[in-house]
Amino acid sequence: MIKPKRLKQGSKIAIISPSNGLPYLFPGIYELGLKNLKELIGFDIVEMPTARMSPDELYKNPRLRAEDINNAFADDSIDGIIASIGGYESVRILQYLDTDRIMKNPKFIMGFSDATTFLAYMSYLGMVTFYGPSVMAGLAQLKSLPL
Repeated sequence: MIKPKRLKQGSKIAIISPSNGLPYLFPGIYELGLKNLKELIGFDIVEMPTARMSPDELYKNPRLRAEDINNAFADDSIDGIIASIGGYESVRILQYLDTDRIMKNPKFIMGFSDATTFLAYMSYLGMVTFYGPSVMAGLAQLKSLPL
């Protein structure tokens, strides 16, 4: 198994929207998730170009969604990748993923719901992936969860 390096305070995290454009529709929840990642966990955030794209534009551009993932893996300054939210039809991005680039630059990558598609694909290729909260579902609610 190919393991990513451990994240720590100050790690730079790329935010992707591989499935749905809910940050566009519900910016308040999205912003709360980003704020929690910064203030409660101590991550530096890099929003990838499609992170806030409208649902219609995201749907029409599976290649752009995949390019965000490819570019996040290629960027040596980025330590990890977290999905903004789940959704549907991320299966359409698989054909555009640069698996050679991804496997040569393993990073922490996490999401849930529809992210299972590409997380399972990367796991099948041998990389450790994380099924867990997204920016809008889980991370935005951190202060509301019991300790």
